[in-house]
Amino acid sequence: MATAIIIILLILICIFSVKSYMKKLAHGCCGTEGDDEKASETKVDLSECKYKYTVKVGGMSCKNCAAKIENAFNRKDGLYAKADFKSGTAEIYSNADVSEFTIRQTVVGFGYSVEEIEKNNF
Repeated sequence: MATAIIIILLILICIFSVKSYMKKLAHGCCGTEGDDEKASETKVDLSECKYKYTVKVGGMSCKNCAAKIENAFNRKDGLYAKADFKSGTAEIYSNADVSEFTIRQTVVGFGYSVEEIEKNNF
């Protein structure tokens, strides 16, 4: 009897695992199902930006992940971001200085890690 219960539990675990994996295959690693479409185009005039931050983002592995990072920054006033999941980087443009803490807090808040931040002045 105990063996039958264990076998049933193992079968249920396998079914759950396969369903989860199929979801990842169909909708990307973060399973957003396209809910996080790219935010509207830039509100910031890039020619007026004084700062550019290049952020190495850990855990960004699909276009939906990149869209999440872009949207997180693009929704903030005075910021524009462009993320590339293939290189694992995000470029953030601003006309005012942005603290590393703010950048880290924004990225980590969406479940990713910040490996490096490079600040460039124009």
